[in-house]
Amino acid sequence: MSDVSVPPGEPAEKPAPKTPSGRFLAPEPAPQPSRGWVLPALLALVVGAGATFGGLWLAGWRQAPEHQYNLLVVLKLDATPQQKDAAKATLTDLPGRSSDVVLVSKAESYANAQKTYAGTEELKKLTEATTPESFKVSSVGTTFSCSPLLPLADQGVSSLSIVQLETADEPGAKITC
Repeated sequence: MSDVSVPPGEPAEKPAPKTPSGRFLAPEPAPQPSRGWVLPALLALVVGAGATFGGLWLAGWRQAPEHQYNLLVVLKLDATPQQKDAAKATLTDLPGRSSDVVLVSKAESYANAQKTYAGTEELKKLTEATTPESFKVSSVGTTFSCSPLLPLADQGVSSLSIVQLETADEPGAKITC
């Protein structure tokens, strides 16, 4: 047995003395977190962002180049002034429009045809009266959408020609709507 005797009715161990508590005591300070992880985390973030950007750049992810598009809208010979106005309004609202909408008269169209088709059989069939009026306009953008031109079908339009101009990196192209 133990050589310490405990009188009967008393606990074997004495309770720890009570510490004062209450609102008058200052709270214990919170442990300070280690800041040794901040620099490696920032370094990893910078290296990861640089590697991601470099990989995307090498893979060809770049801003899409802008192209210039020339539109020629040929009107029907019997197009009414209201249809001409509606077609001009549609072309004026064209997204990316980079020039004014220009109406090419029958006389100007006939003069252009004489230069373009000089000495051909087609020119002999053409007169100023049978040459249609047209609108010319230019547009700039990374792509070209035909959807803004859909109303032209009901606006006295005979044909539509859209040409993407050649750039240093890409050949020109004709776009069909």
